[in-house]
Parts: sequence; structure tokens; C-alpha cells
Amino acid sequence: MSIATPVTGAESETKPNLTEQVYDQLIQILISGELRPGDVIVERRMAERLNASRTPIREALGRLEAERLVYKQANRGVTVSPFSTEALIEILNVRQLLESEAARLAAGRLPKARCAEIRTAMQALADKEDATLADIWYVHDSLHGEIADASGNQLLAGMIRDLRRRTHVLNAYRNPTESTFDLTENTKLLEAVEGGDSEQARAAMEGHINNVKIAIINRLTGISR
Repeated sequence: MSIATPVTGAESETKPNLTEQVYDQLIQILISGELRPGDVIVERRMAERLNASRTPIREALGRLEAERLVYKQANRGVTVSPFSTEALIEILNVRQLLESEAARLAAGRLPKARCAEIRTAMQALADKEDATLADIWYVHDSLHGEIADASGNQLLAGMIRDLRRRTHVLNAYRNPTESTFDLTENTKLLEAVEGGDSEQARAAMEGHINNVKIAIINRLTGISR
């Protein structure tokens, strides 16, 4: 009977860390629009591009498949999933629940210095004439990520970040070029959480994400706000 070689602490951390890195890189490729719905992802070519072995590539693709961003096709390999309005709305519905609770928990817990940095970044973005989707996502992630972290619940914060990444990918599929940023609404959200009123912070986040859903639905149906 053979005896398995024990895995050291360093070895046990290397594999998941590498898979996570590959996953993040694949997400960025999807967000950038380099891969579009219907494109086939060849493991060998992606491994060469990301300078990684095929094992973490396969594991990262498995995670993307679980998130319904890719799917396996017989005789074709892994294919980027088609855009689904229903999937995007489902994610936003879950985000509305989770992020509203995060905002309630985070009320009054945002560091003043960090709030000032986010406020400056939002103003700079609003003043930028040629803001890209990447610019907007970065500022949005700073605001929403800070609120999620300030909730004090690491599991909740992690789930919110995962759902936001999936939102970014689907939003890039839906509208890869148009970019808008509502300074007034985002400032209102920041001030509500910063102010310390838990119910006001919760309501501000709920309303904020609901407005995102309405904007998406209106755009898809050709209704202007």
C-alpha cells in the first residue's frame, strides 16, 4: 500500500492562489471584450497566453462555468455564454439584497479619509470627458467594495465582489462601448452610509441598485429616462 506524500502549507496555498489569479485574468479578458459570446476558449492557447499550466486554467474555467459565464460544448470545448438579460437581472436582484444589508451594517463605519478619497475619485471621473467602462468600474468598485468591507462580514463582502465581477462581464457584453456615471446618485449613496443612519444607508443602496435595473430595462426596451 502506498503512502501519500503530505502536502506542505506552501504547496497547499500555491494551487488555489494560482487558480484565483487565472480566474481574475480570465474575468478581465471577458470584461475587456477580447472574448465575446460564442467564442471558444482553447485551454492550451490560454495556458500559453497566461503562462500557466492547464490545470489552473481548467479549474478557473470550471468556476466560470458554475457562474454560467461559459459552458462546455460537445466537440468544441469551452464556449463563452451568450448574453442573458435574465441572468443580469437575477444577479442584480441578489446584489440588491446583499448590498443593502452590507450598507446597513457599514453605516457610520467608513473611515473619513477613505470617504474623501472616493469622493475625489468620483468627482474626477465625472469631470472626465472620455471616461471608459474600466474607469467607471474602478470607481464603482472602490465605493461598493469599501462599503462591503466596512460591513464587517467577510463572507458577505466576498459574495458581493463575486457578483459584481459577474455584473461587469454581462454588462460589457450588453454594452461594450457606452459609459455613464451618475455623480449625484453615487454621492448620495456615499453620504448615506457615511452619515451613520443604518436604515437610510440600507434604503440608499436598495434604491441605487434598483435604478441600475430600471436603466438596463429601459435601455433594452428603447425607453429613455
